[in-house]
Formats: sequence, structure tokens, C-alpha cells
Amino acid sequence: MSYKIRKQASIGLVYLLIFALLGAGVYFLFFKTKPTCFDGIQNQGEGGIDCGAPCATSCEHLTIQDLKTEWVKILEYKEGVYDLAAKVVNPNPNFGLARFEYVFKIFDETGNLLKEQSGSSFILSGQTKYLIKNNLALEKKPGKAELSIEKSASEDWQKTEIQAPNLFVKNKEFKFLENRPGASQASGVLKNSSVYDLDSVWISIILFDAGKNIIGLSQTEARTVLAGEERYFSVSWFSSLSGSVNSLEMIPETNILSPNNFLPKSGEKERFQEY
Repeated sequence: MSYKIRKQASIGLVYLLIFALLGAGVYFLFFKTKPTCFDGIQNQGEGGIDCGAPCATSCEHLTIQDLKTEWVKILEYKEGVYDLAAKVVNPNPNFGLARFEYVFKIFDETGNLLKEQSGSSFILSGQTKYLIKNNLALEKKPGKAELSIEKSASEDWQKTEIQAPNLFVKNKEFKFLENRPGASQASGVLKNSSVYDLDSVWISIILFDAGKNIIGLSQTEARTVLAGEERYFSVSWFSSLSGSVNSLEMIPETNILSPNNFLPKSGEKERFQEY
């Protein structure tokens, strides 16, 4: 190969390289998609696919599971009036919801929808809790009830930053009311052994027969429960229960995921309310 041909080939290669570099620059500057937190690729230093810094979503959020319903029950309180209950489990050991929405659906014995009853609640990390709706009037006898829980967005799940306040119930008692045939009452004393003044504490009361079947249930709310305070409460049933009470559970809970639930130290007591 002559010197002239070699020189022309070298110049051609230089031009080719220049055009290639220019083309690559144009591609990366104008056409190549920049890494984002929504491209389905682990890039830009992400801890996982589209999670971890610099993305707002933590990789731990991607492992969150939906709430699970263990059972749903409907109990006859009196003729034409019923109580609903569901047992719900949060399988996530580190995340809870300050609020979630749910709907009870009640069907008749042939499967037709009779009524829907919506509600909202909270659930802490790893918590098992009861959802209770009392005194639901129905025109027909129900056959079954189902619970539908609205799916929560990933960003709604909160990591638990503090330990749940130490709440417990002592002096639990169940008795029949005098001069009210068939009427009964469950009572106890709520103790707030934490250092927190709480705006609201809910107490679920569940009555069981000897076979551990639920024969009665209710909820009541204590407002403005100060640190170290003890509070008496009671709930009543004015119709006969479907069996004999052998044992009872009283479960207090408070929403530690809501900042508004923690009162300043100047908080004043409010009237205890029953529902």
C-alpha cells in the first residue's frame, strides 16, 4: 500500500472517529433516556430497582404486604339488629397505617347484598385487631358478612418510630343488671402506664362462651387519657346474649402513628364516651 493511500485511510479513520464521537454526544445529550426512579432499572446508585437513595421510596417499602382478614362474623343483638366484627392482621413487622378504609358487606341467605357498612381505623406494625360495628338494623335475616379493605398506597405505610404506649385493663368484670331481665354489663379500669398524654384510647370488649365462641362484642372510647391515669369504663347489652359468658377480652389500643393523638401537657380531661 502506497504512502498516499495510507495517509488517506488515516484521515478517513480520524473523520470516522470524530463523527462517531459527535453522534454519541448527540445521542446522550438529546435522545438517551436519563435514569429515573420509575424506569424499572437499578441505576443511579439505587439500593434496588427504583428504590433507595436517590429515590423517595425506600426498598423496605417494596416488601410491604396487604392487611389480612382472619374472619368476619355477624351476631344477632336483638330481632332485626346485628353486630359486625372482623379480625384483621398486619403482617408487616415494621410498618403500620395511621388510617385505612374498609367496608362490611352483608348478604342474605340466598347471596343477595343487603347492606354495606363503611368505616376507617388504624393498625400498628405487626398488630392483630378487631373491627367492630354495633347496632346495624337489617330488614331481612343475614346469611353471611364479608370485609373489603381498601388497598393503601406504599407511601401511606409508616415506619413505627416509637414503642406502643403501655395500656392495660384491670378489674375486668361481667355481670347481669338488676331489674333489667336479660341485660348485662362488662366493665374494667383502663390504665395508661406510659409517659404520654393521649387524646383517644379505644377498648374492644369481646365475650366468649365455654367453647371460645364469640357471643357478644362492643367498643368504647376514652378521650384525653393522661399519663399514669386510671379510667373506669363499662358497656352494656340490653338484650339476652346467645350463650353463657365464660371469659372475656378487653383490648385497649391507641393510634401512635397520628401526631394529633399525643396531647401537650396542658391537656384537660374530657367526658368518657360510650358507643
